Amino acid sequence: MKQRIVLVVAFASCGIAPSVAPLLLDPGDSWLMAHRGEWRGSLTGHTETADNQQAQGNTSPESFDKLRERAREAMDADRVPEAIRLYTRATALEPNWSEGWWHLGTLLFDARRFTQARDAFQHFVLVEREQRGPGFGMLGLSEFQLKHYRKALTALEHGRTLGLGSDQPFLATVLLHEGILNTLFGKPEIALQRLTLAANQIAAAHPDAPKSAVFADLELLDALGIAALRIPKLPSSLTAAQMPLVRQAGRAQALIALQDRVTAETEFNQLLAQYPSEPGVHYMHGVFLLKEHPPLAVDEFRLEIEVSPSHDAARIQLALELLRTADYDEGLKYAREAVRLAPGNFVAHVACGRLWLALGKTDRALSELRTAVKLAPGSPDAHFALSQALSEAGRSRESRHERAEFERLEKLVDRPDR
Repeated sequence: MKQRIVLVVAFASCGIAPSVAPLLLDPGDSWLMAHRGEWRGSLTGHTETADNQQAQGNTSPESFDKLRERAREAMDADRVPEAIRLYTRATALEPNWSEGWWHLGTLLFDARRFTQARDAFQHFVLVEREQRGPGFGMLGLSEFQLKHYRKALTALEHGRTLGLGSDQPFLATVLLHEGILNTLFGKPEIALQRLTLAANQIAAAHPDAPKSAVFADLELLDALGIAALRIPKLPSSLTAAQMPLVRQAGRAQALIALQDRVTAETEFNQLLAQYPSEPGVHYMHGVFLLKEHPPLAVDEFRLEIEVSPSHDAARIQLALELLRTADYDEGLKYAREAVRLAPGNFVAHVACGRLWLALGKTDRALSELRTAVKLAPGSPDAHFALSQALSEAGRSRESRHERAEFERLEKLVDRPDR
């Protein structure tokens, strides 16, 4: 993000207050409520600093309207240090001025003063009443630069849920970083969803040459390659030896994102020819083949297990495909291996539970599926599978409860990002 981010944000109007107004947190916003303590201290500290400066004669008393006008002029003239100083003073006079916090945050971010930028965006999302999503997006990007990766992901996800606006480069940047962090934290499937959306945003912004625009974004290609190969690393942590593989895998995954399957297959053939023994390559190709050529996908997943003996995801894919083809005993073997290798992976438990159910072992199915729901209470698939097992066990009331939860969660999953 090399240029100042300019978004169309309808800032709520507010009057001029001579002192800090009461902080009215939205009780429906779990993120704000969870961070309310640190916010109050941050806001109070900002105001006290400005008050101390005036008391010491470092700044002369000046009306808020005049400061706001001078700050805008300095920003428009690209006098960044002056603009930062003036916006800092203006937001101290009027702590509820969300537009001022936004401009201050973006100026500080572009100046690579990420700690102060983070604080400004914290204030912005606290006082803004209409469009907090972009502020959470920038807060997440600031935390990312500070290497506070868990906090960054939480803020980025919250911003996307609230709505990030219509600025395509900004939206693509948020999706990119959310994808990178999901891969880092062991959720490559979610990462690929976010990165696919980012690729589509970039393509939409360049309708004359969408593929070229996506391929020109090397950071996106690297993020796609890391996610597709299931490497739990940041792009910046890759070794020089890993880069060619990751970049080529990223190109193949970008073509999938752009729905150019013919060219993607050509890219995969080259990838397999160059890296037949690299972990993740056969799995990635198997996922690509799964929809149109399931038998070939099964072969690729088995090859992946030969290359990567502890690859739980390849076993899960095999278990689910063998469930589909009614090869239940063979599928259960892979599912149980996946549970042993990755006991915290709820999908492994879902696959195992569904296969036990197909074999008529309802009690074992219920045990696995209850574990899946406990591990992933927000997964519609886990609740649906459990509802089926409960129905088979004759527990109609519990089955209806799980089915209702499935339907509730399914609506949330299907809801488009605003």
